[in-house]
Amino acid sequence: MDAIVDEFTFEANGSMQRQISSRLSKLRFLEDNIQANPYPEVSAGNDMTPISHILDKHGDMCSGDEITSVRYRVYGRIISIRFDGQFVVLRDSRGESIQVMFKRKADITVSNKALSTEKINQILDIGDIITVEGYVKKTNTGELTLVAQAMAVGAKCLLPLPDLFHGLKDVSTRLRMRHLDIMTNPETRQLLLQRSKMVWRLRQFLHDKGFIEVETPILHYGYSGANAKPFETMSKALGEKLYMRIAPEFFLKRLVTGGLADKIFEIGKCFRNEGTSTYHSPEFTMVEIYQQFADANDMMRLTEDIVTSLAEAVGTNTVQRDWTTKSMRDLIKEHTEIDVEQHDTEQLIDILAKSGVDVTDWRDASWGELVCELFKSRVEEKLVNPTHVTDLPRDVAPLADSGSRYSRVFESYIGGMEVAHGCTEECNPLELMQKLNQCKLQELAKMRDKEFMNALAHGMPPTAGLGIGMDRLLMALTATASIKSTQTFPLLKSVD
Repeated sequence: MDAIVDEFTFEANGSMQRQISSRLSKLRFLEDNIQANPYPEVSAGNDMTPISHILDKHGDMCSGDEITSVRYRVYGRIISIRFDGQFVVLRDSRGESIQVMFKRKADITVSNKALSTEKINQILDIGDIITVEGYVKKTNTGELTLVAQAMAVGAKCLLPLPDLFHGLKDVSTRLRMRHLDIMTNPETRQLLLQRSKMVWRLRQFLHDKGFIEVETPILHYGYSGANAKPFETMSKALGEKLYMRIAPEFFLKRLVTGGLADKIFEIGKCFRNEGTSTYHSPEFTMVEIYQQFADANDMMRLTEDIVTSLAEAVGTNTVQRDWTTKSMRDLIKEHTEIDVEQHDTEQLIDILAKSGVDVTDWRDASWGELVCELFKSRVEEKLVNPTHVTDLPRDVAPLADSGSRYSRVFESYIGGMEVAHGCTEECNPLELMQKLNQCKLQELAKMRDKEFMNALAHGMPPTAGLGIGMDRLLMALTATASIKSTQTFPLLKSVD
């Protein structure tokens, strides 16, 4: 017993041991007395009826009525047992529930054996997955009910479940024990299904627009695409250090240059070995999109169309207002009355310090970095309505086309949070080489991908790019408070 508790649970206490012991006794009874497999093999079949079908078809029955001429077979997890096992409530994988009645004076067929309700009670626990065959009845209290005539156990639940009606409340437990969170919190199941619908619709949308989906490496001997620290590993086969990608940008641009297609995209995982927050996760999902003979304005329009389509897919009207487009300089001036062009780096550091920003690590920052930090600390959270922020400083976006001081880059915000980033790409290899040499951004300055530079030197067509963080966009569309909640299994600190 101790070994079972230690292996399967995080709670080694007397109550847990007693509950597991009781459930194991029922499992043995099922095996030894009924000769039934508590974890049977089954073949795919179409004889199962969705609970929703029964509810829709017979919901208007009158109390006391029953239809014995039609039998239904349903499955689900037991979420409630009442009146000494006479009534159980089943919930299926679609989230629909129905009451099942085991009549006291009627035998139920279980694995070709006739069992009384009392015997049924020696088999079942809350959490068990069962199949039930029977007919529908409306009880005198108006509850649509399936009257059981046959039953089989599909999977015996050996551990007690959390409160299935009130759900898990501890956030850490919900994120770590996602299977229990889905079982007990309908809103979690709904959010993860919305995520699936969003990704499916994105693929459909881009395919309909003529974009070709591609795959690029997650492991590589270099890293590129953003000013972020990578995760590192060692390849035994190659005998050298590899990095997990922080963005697929260079690979996708090489495909554009090679002429694979004039419109391409990739949906995939990216990794950044940095801190976590409400909006940041070391592992996240991003779509990157590239289109030949397009510019940043085209990418802004594409962003708007994508957001509208995905909002429709997840069934939300969160994004209803028209998009606003303003430069970063104008937004800072609007919200702080500070014209950044009238201040040098020392003055900007002083402004940040007076705003409560710890400037210890900003003494060697470039003018553009300081402008972006001022925007982040004083303006970003105020961009609740959909907003494109344009004209970021040249020195924070070396991979984008630019003028003498500002780049042709935009960031898109919803709910005070950046959800997309796009630009007119820098296609001039000589200009890009000079920008990287002058770049003060530590990680960006390290980027030297010779294969990419070789591709660029062969001539990349005029191209625009767009990146959208899928986790953040789902946050914005569903008004979800934390990025972890949008991820199926977010990264958490391990527990012993």
